[in-house]
Amino acid sequence: MENKIKATDGRGILAGDYLNQNREITRDIWLQESFPEWGTLLNQEIEDIEIPKGKVAIWWLGGPSWILKTDEGGIFFIDVYSGPSHYTQYYYCGVCKQAGATDINWMRMNPQLIDPWKFHRLDGVFCTHKHQDHCDIYTVKATLQTTDCMYYGPEDTVVKLRSFEVPDGRITTCRVGEKVQVPGAEVEFLMNYDETVVRTGDQIAPEPYEKMAVSFLFKTSAGNIMFLGDTWYHDGYAAIGQNFDVDVAVFDMGRNAPGATDKMTPYDCARLGEALRAKVLIPDHYDNWANTASDPELLVMQFERIVAENTPEIRTCIMRQGGRFVYPDDREMGRYRYPNQSDKYDAVRSISYGDMARRYREMRSGE
Repeated sequence: MENKIKATDGRGILAGDYLNQNREITRDIWLQESFPEWGTLLNQEIEDIEIPKGKVAIWWLGGPSWILKTDEGGIFFIDVYSGPSHYTQYYYCGVCKQAGATDINWMRMNPQLIDPWKFHRLDGVFCTHKHQDHCDIYTVKATLQTTDCMYYGPEDTVVKLRSFEVPDGRITTCRVGEKVQVPGAEVEFLMNYDETVVRTGDQIAPEPYEKMAVSFLFKTSAGNIMFLGDTWYHDGYAAIGQNFDVDVAVFDMGRNAPGATDKMTPYDCARLGEALRAKVLIPDHYDNWANTASDPELLVMQFERIVAENTPEIRTCIMRQGGRFVYPDDREMGRYRYPNQSDKYDAVRSISYGDMARRYREMRSGE
């Protein structure tokens, strides 16, 4: 018998401990061992991987949430949500106001893939707007206490960040037309036409777009990655496409019940990509709220078909939760597939066909 390897699974739990059926289990132990569902495996991958010069990597955490890492080691959260299902009411919720709904339950379906308390390096937390799933108290409070990162958001989002006790010295107010330098990237603040967030809050009339939301264009040595949060389609995006190079555009997609719009339809997404003149389109957000979900396979197939039929020069990429996209290497990926870990397989060690594998190896060594 081989010696057992005392490896952990990303939660700090020795792998063999799961085989001990007699150990104590309390509710706290259950929570610590079960959440986040991926433990810190993705944290470790993001922190440990070295991005080659001239490349940039992004990871989809599900929902609207992304992490970007540059070839200078800079790590950035974009709209990272670490919270549970939640509940909104008419007096505040933009979707409720559109629909005339007294309240809406937003039931979370996607897993929690990172531990926001356990990043050793984090350079920035970027929030396109103030909605709970984009400017999240759990993510902000965790990173505020455990890192020295900066926080970025438009004017109205900054008010929320301050309410979370983020000091002004760690906040950058993002104004359209301005930009910042961060490790490995220059980030331009561009228009965002989110018709829902301009109606979110105590006000009656819609607020100005620029006060409520912003798009982030990360300009890296590999290319330019644009994050558009919860935008709706707007003809104004043609002005961005005419004046900025957008290599990869990341944006919301989903299904809307009659009476209110929250997410872009596949057709809206395709129009947006054409207006931006983007090279690669990556949709998100269609996987996490039950009330804006549909059959995800049908939704992404519709999106892929519309883009292919109307703008065949533009590529689409359908990610999976926790998946990594490296630009420009993965420009033609199409659909992400999880690694099957077959790189760890060794035929000679197999209890099923190892003897034959050894014979084959001996036969080849004698050639």
